Amino acid sequence: MPISYTTIIKGIKKLTFGLSEILARSIILHLLFLYVIFISDISVSYKLFNFMKYNRPVLKIIIKDKLLIILLSLIVMVFFFSACSRQPEIFTPDPTPTQELFEITPEPTLSLTFTPKLITPPYLIWLDPSLPETIRDLISQQTELNITPEKEQALMSISSAKARKIGSWTYLLVAPFYSSLDDVQISDLLNIWETGSMDIPGYEQLLMSEETQIHLSQFLGSPFSNGISITESDQITDQIWNDTNALAIIPFELLNPSLRVISINNKNPLTFSSNDESYPLSYPIYLTISDFSLLHQIDFSNLTNFDRSKLTSVVLTGVTALVRSTASIMETRGVLYPADDIRDILLSADITHISNEAPFDIDCPIPNSTQEDYLFCSSDSYIELLESIGTDIVELSGDHFGDRGPEAMFHTLELYDQHNLITYGGGQNLQAGLDPVIIVHNGNKIAFIGCNGKIFEGYATASETRPGASRCNFDWMLPKITSLSEEGYLVITTMQHEEVDSFFPISLQQYDFRRLSDAGASIVSGSQAHHPQGIEISGSKFIHYGLGNLFFDQWYQAINNPEEHINKDKAFIDFHYIYNGKYINTRLIPLQFIDNARPRLMTEDEEALFLKDFYKASKWNDNWIYLYPTRYYHEILEN
Repeated sequence: MPISYTTIIKGIKKLTFGLSEILARSIILHLLFLYVIFISDISVSYKLFNFMKYNRPVLKIIIKDKLLIILLSLIVMVFFFSACSRQPEIFTPDPTPTQELFEITPEPTLSLTFTPKLITPPYLIWLDPSLPETIRDLISQQTELNITPEKEQALMSISSAKARKIGSWTYLLVAPFYSSLDDVQISDLLNIWETGSMDIPGYEQLLMSEETQIHLSQFLGSPFSNGISITESDQITDQIWNDTNALAIIPFELLNPSLRVISINNKNPLTFSSNDESYPLSYPIYLTISDFSLLHQIDFSNLTNFDRSKLTSVVLTGVTALVRSTASIMETRGVLYPADDIRDILLSADITHISNEAPFDIDCPIPNSTQEDYLFCSSDSYIELLESIGTDIVELSGDHFGDRGPEAMFHTLELYDQHNLITYGGGQNLQAGLDPVIIVHNGNKIAFIGCNGKIFEGYATASETRPGASRCNFDWMLPKITSLSEEGYLVITTMQHEEVDSFFPISLQQYDFRRLSDAGASIVSGSQAHHPQGIEISGSKFIHYGLGNLFFDQWYQAINNPEEHINKDKAFIDFHYIYNGKYINTRLIPLQFIDNARPRLMTEDEEALFLKDFYKASKWNDNWIYLYPTRYYHEILEN
């Protein structure tokens, strides 16, 4: 009876004291090899050797010397027994006749498991003493963190030492609001820091708080001993207004409407959208941490004092009336012609306001530059001009909205709606025009509210049943503005008021504008003026009594009759900046008309002459602005 391969394996394992099956297979292979050596059938030998992966030439050599093969095989067997097998234990089996050989089971290996100590919040964090106090305040608001004065005990630390960037701190170079300085190079500031030498014309000193100096020193090194003037943070604004030769560096959160932000290398955080790393006065905040797995439990996203996603720019403009000579020029030079020199500026704003006085009328006659009456209208195609400058919101408080009757006003409202333009200050009825319009941008809740406040009531045609410009109802508006402000809305109030060919507002203007501001409006702006008028800055409030024309044909009056209409060929665009729900700054952009339709930016010389007269009619904290550059108030304080 044939013996199976499995039986042979089991037998050999017993004979070799229970060694592995691999060793048993090896013994069989070598026994079979010896057997084949003596078989005359060479073909069987070849098959076997091929199985063992010998090639034909080697096989021929092996066959020639069978004794050598036998010797080699015995050596291989001895090798396997000596290297691979375990020495059997010598023992005396129990006398039980049925006792069988058994395979020894090794002792179990002792396994040690290490359980790490669980770290739970609040986590200890160390803050470099050179960091601004505001950073400490932000960290202290984190419930997952606990500030420790001992760096060695902390799991993480925040400093200016380069590591993992988790935030940034932005500083601004500022001057008084009235300053004409627009840009400096970072090399100029570094020169002041390193040598104490001020090479910026008209300025002799650089102010900053001690905290700012300490933080900047981490990046710029220690400043020159006489290069920096240290001042308390809350005194910087007053000091640079009174010390007319001083500039200041402040952290972004201290920016206020009384200051002018100076660009560094032509970059200004208020006006450019690039990564903050490209702005020279933005510095990184670094985190060193021993366990990065903790990062997903902590929110460091607020570790900055300037977040572009919280900023909103609003541009307010003066009179637009696409009629008469302005319209005639548009017909000959193109509908978009009036904005060609200022379009990019208007488009750069997040929210662009236009006060368009004239209605659109499908039956509007061909424009006539010598039109004698004051019943105005515009062709529907002219709305392309408003769209081309990025208009978002249209004020309808103007005197001429009702010139062509209810049908034209309803048509105008429908046209604005078709082009997704928001309207206020006038509408389908009185209350519709008075109701505030809410715009939310970058988290800033802005309420626009407007009306027509002229003494003559004929301009404001809106009633409970009739469309038109809405007449101011101060008994309703003032508490409404207060309510909106208390609810967290930033209120912008614009209105049509009395027209005065002077920088100086009349007393009735001052009374109405100031009570709107006192009620809670952060910005109050006059949309009626053909001659630009003065401003008032008081704390966090801004009043501009009149901006002048944006697109209207009064350039010729200033050219032909300068004694009575000297500045009707000039105007302003006002850029207002709102950050995290707070009004923080304004930049005035003076314009000079070149014909009856088209304004352009003023040259530096034109701007200097114009603003000199303008600031004579403007106030800062109830003092005339024009006297500050003369050091008048500074001398009073010294005496």
